[in-house]
Amino acid sequence: MTHPRNGDEQSPAVGKAHVSVPPPPLPGQYAAQQAPPPPRTLPAPPTPQLPPGGMVIGRDPTLSSPAVQAVPSQAAPAAGTATQQAAQAAAAGTSTAARRTAARALPDIGQQEPPGTVYDSRRPPNGGGGGREGLSGKLARLRVGSHTISRSALALLRLSSPGTGLILGADRQQKPVSVRFFRSEPTRIGLVGGAWAGQLVAFRALALGARVAVITADPRTWHGFGERATGRGDRVAVFPVEQPLALAATAQQPVLVIYDLGLAGPNAPQSLGPWQTQLTVLRQLDQTGVPSIQDCDLVMLQRLGSAESALAGAALRLPAPSTQFLQVMADDMIALVGDGADRYIWLSQTDVERQYAGAPRR
Repeated sequence: MTHPRNGDEQSPAVGKAHVSVPPPPLPGQYAAQQAPPPPRTLPAPPTPQLPPGGMVIGRDPTLSSPAVQAVPSQAAPAAGTATQQAAQAAAAGTSTAARRTAARALPDIGQQEPPGTVYDSRRPPNGGGGGREGLSGKLARLRVGSHTISRSALALLRLSSPGTGLILGADRQQKPVSVRFFRSEPTRIGLVGGAWAGQLVAFRALALGARVAVITADPRTWHGFGERATGRGDRVAVFPVEQPLALAATAQQPVLVIYDLGLAGPNAPQSLGPWQTQLTVLRQLDQTGVPSIQDCDLVMLQRLGSAESALAGAALRLPAPSTQFLQVMADDMIALVGDGADRYIWLSQTDVERQYAGAPRR
């Protein structure tokens, strides 16, 4: 309902006219007197783009306001100017219950494709009518009958899906970078770096609900890692020697097997199945460890020495600029090499990760 302007409330005609103030008009009558202006058509954008926060259902992006028309009722002819001003002033002082009553918005019968959402409910919002729920502050249950939307607005609707996978860090634009660390097929990943990077990756895998098995030649480094990371003793198992493992993995609870054996990969790697990933950590890269990274689906590299970068560049077929950059990366950077491409990201530790894993190092 449109409220009267301040100038209309103090108009001399209202204050001096000796007329009887009619009762407040019904909502249908007032809507008939104050017909909404026709919607303005704005030029369509060259390429449809969703507004920030997603598409608002029920608003046609080509209109400045929702094109919802109210059904006019049979109202009496309009009174004189003084009578209309008096009615507007009286309408401003109506009770709260009367203001909450509104006409139902129905689609135009002659329009086959409504440009916006139409709410067709048999009961006014919040119970209507000014019942006890309005005085007690309780809101009645919202009952919405139907929704309609134009085809042009429907074409702009998209389901926003966040990136899936394990987030390894952020790129130069500070956007998160995730990889499909766990898949419905066996996955092998190599890491040339220190135990710190391996524990950081394991920490983030635990956040996805994974179970971790660590086969390491340095069990002291991994001792108590699972308890510190999860507060439980059944999510991480540490084994000092290679041995066959019975692994049961699902999409909701994948399995990560970490081999941290120093300079080489496992002699008898575990047989992997769906949703099982093997991470081979090489503390240093020499000729004995090259086969371990050549058979991987993804290779992660911390900063390397000149001899290591030369071996990695030759084994992974990296261009000369990439091979040189591997020697000057920052402590908190890591290179991702896979599918014939290389990418460099920042690990972007959280406060919790820094508390449990410490500062970046190799």
